[in-house]
Amino acid sequence: MKIAFDAKRLFNNFTGLGNCSRTLVKNIHTFYPEVEIHLFTPKVVDNDETRYFLEVSNITIHTPSKNYPGWREFGMAREVNRLKPDIFHGLSHELPFGIHTSIKTVVTFHDLIYEKFPHQFGTWDRWAYKVKYRSAAKRADHIIAISQNTANDLNNFYSIDRRKISVVYQSCHDVFQNLDAVPEIQKTSFLYVGSIIERKGLLNAVLAYHRLPPENQKPFVVIGSGSGAYFEKVRNMIDYLQLGEKFTFINKVSNSDLRSFYTSAICLVYPSMYEGFGIPLIESLFSKTPVITTESSSLPEAAGPGAIYIKTSDVDDLARAMQQVLDEDCRLTLAEAGNDYVKSHFSSEITTASLMDVYRKLS
Repeated sequence: MKIAFDAKRLFNNFTGLGNCSRTLVKNIHTFYPEVEIHLFTPKVVDNDETRYFLEVSNITIHTPSKNYPGWREFGMAREVNRLKPDIFHGLSHELPFGIHTSIKTVVTFHDLIYEKFPHQFGTWDRWAYKVKYRSAAKRADHIIAISQNTANDLNNFYSIDRRKISVVYQSCHDVFQNLDAVPEIQKTSFLYVGSIIERKGLLNAVLAYHRLPPENQKPFVVIGSGSGAYFEKVRNMIDYLQLGEKFTFINKVSNSDLRSFYTSAICLVYPSMYEGFGIPLIESLFSKTPVITTESSSLPEAAGPGAIYIKTSDVDDLARAMQQVLDEDCRLTLAEAGNDYVKSHFSSEITTASLMDVYRKLS
């Protein structure tokens, strides 16, 4: 089987969508070496995260001889048509125009957040997403939704026939899955992982933390980038509540270092209002660290029995959960149940097999 991918984010995005793209393609290459993989991208960034794809066999990278605005939307299709793959897969909501009908097209939808929270996006961004996403959903031969929640949103907002959608869950980087030899270590801190934006609820975590008894205000590590008004609001609230010595902000870490933060955390605090899936949840549970998250959107799909669930934006509920998870018996029970759950639902081998089933049915 010959599969072509829109790999722009694989080579140029080093947060959520890029991580998902790299994990997916690497897993296909690992578990199905007979598949011929072609990656189309306007440019290539060569670093530790992308080098695997530059060095291994059976992966071919295609870049334009001369990059120009619109190549990804229009020029890429000419090169894909010349290649004649069995499948072309747009990994994040978009498909180029002009792919020949003999080539089956698949597009992955991660979320429709711009539809759920339009006020958090600029007018131009909302318009661009609506045009691109709706067009890709209409033109694709098949759609992959990364959660049942996203599949429901596609049906509700775009009226997509359910028969055109397959739910294929995501996995995470294998560094989080290979922990069998890692000994249990002391749990010393609360942990937040993710962008510091309003939807993800870090401000509520700060307010809930302040309501804990002083002896239970363990160090709180925040890993993720932020800027703008909401980020300043969070930092100002920490200063106002005199919690500056308790909170540590780290912009970016390697996957191996992130694993260390997970394994030394009491729990992952993830009070998001809405997620298409929530990769930090499964990273944490693979790392045998339980989760506090909300009952919203796809989060129960991702965390299963490994979480304490709270009402969205309920600070008191979050504070109670943070107090509850400090109990060692509670924490260990959640960690064991959550680890079993992610191993049986989101391992690299299981999720890749589900994806290959979709490809085979189309080709």
